[in-house]
Amino acid sequence: MAQMYKCVDGKGVTHYADSPMPGCKGREVDIRPIPSISGAGTRPRDDNFAQQDADFRRRQSDHAVTEAQARAALEARCRSLQLERARLSSGRPLALVDAQGERVYVPDEVRDQRLAQVRDAMRGCP
Repeated sequence: MAQMYKCVDGKGVTHYADSPMPGCKGREVDIRPIPSISGAGTRPRDDNFAQQDADFRRRQSDHAVTEAQARAALEARCRSLQLERARLSSGRPLALVDAQGERVYVPDEVRDQRLAQVRDAMRGCP
């Protein structure tokens, strides 16, 4: 690390130099790196570029995998919603099986409410 010296001349002008100036009042200046905003230490300058590049490529690959998984989950959800919308929109009576194993028909108001919910949920679908 280089050394810096602060010197004030006879006129009161401050000078900075890498060596002490003759006839000036001054002293050695302690130079420290500015800490980062996060407070974390800075990385040493001799980091291995190949390792940094490998880490960057790994992060890119991980990000691509995460995006692909999210896209696949969205597509599966949308397919499910499309099937439910088709079932609700078919015009045929909608029936469910209750806890006793008996068929119970769903009222039209309930069907319309669920159809509206499905349409709202499909807004995010491609």
